[in-house]
Amino acid sequence: METLAYTHLTATYEEPTDLKTRNFELKLFKNLNRSKLPAKASMRFLSLTLALIVMGISSSAFALERGNSGSQVSTLQRNLTIAGYYKGPVTGFYGSLTQDAVTRFQRANGLTPDGIAGSRTLASLEGRGGPITGGGFSNVTLKRGNSGTSVTRLQKALTNYGYYNGPITGYFGKLTESAVIKFQRANGLVADGIVGQRTKSALAAD
Repeated sequence: METLAYTHLTATYEEPTDLKTRNFELKLFKNLNRSKLPAKASMRFLSLTLALIVMGISSSAFALERGNSGSQVSTLQRNLTIAGYYKGPVTGFYGSLTQDAVTRFQRANGLTPDGIAGSRTLASLEGRGGPITGGGFSNVTLKRGNSGTSVTRLQKALTNYGYYNGPITGYFGKLTESAVIKFQRANGLVADGIVGQRTKSALAAD
């Protein structure tokens, strides 16, 4: 359903936006010709205009919103799943389910709940259950008997990838160890049940 929605959104909204942009550019340069500015002033004005356009493109590149698709959206969906806000499939398409999850995450973390994953939302998500190589997790080796937020994040990641079916307890017990071993075997790693750097890298890249 979300794929069909994406197709509809693309057909409905992309072309009008492009046409508006082209009309704006044509009007801008027509006005420049009419005003007959001195050469130096024209060059400075043109440089400023181009700089503003580039800044606008750069800022929009760091924001994900409904209708977007691709690997960045897939990563966002995985991170939201690990953080406990998204329960849908990882499709790589930013539809209503993803937007709702982003909005809930924003409300819970004191951010503007607009459903758009901008730089502040993405940074906050990275620090609260994002990729397991972030947030102080990368230098920790986890094994049976450990407990804490790092184990909680590990259990959520393993649940997301379909290897862990137990409760999220924050304790590295027999069930978590078994899930880690299954994940390691499936990814060609040493199946020792210990979450070292290679296992964490594989989890983050999966």
